[in-house]
Amino acid sequence: MKKRMEGQPKRVIPAFATEAEETEWWYKNRNIHGKQLLAAVKSGEAQVLTKEKLQERIAASKKTPPPV
Repeated sequence: MKKRMEGQPKRVIPAFATEAEETEWWYKNRNIHGKQLLAAVKSGEAQVLTKEKLQERIAASKKTPPPV
């Protein structure tokens, strides 16, 4: 069951020109993202991706959609 956390803004990650720029952004924003991740885990919004769930998702992504 996924719950959207009340009052939480959507997580937006900007586009970066370089890997160094991205690294700097993550470092500067580490505290807020850490708090958001912890809140998502506590609320049930974030869940552990098990090996079985991952294999199901991979298999589903490989299926060819029916012709329209």
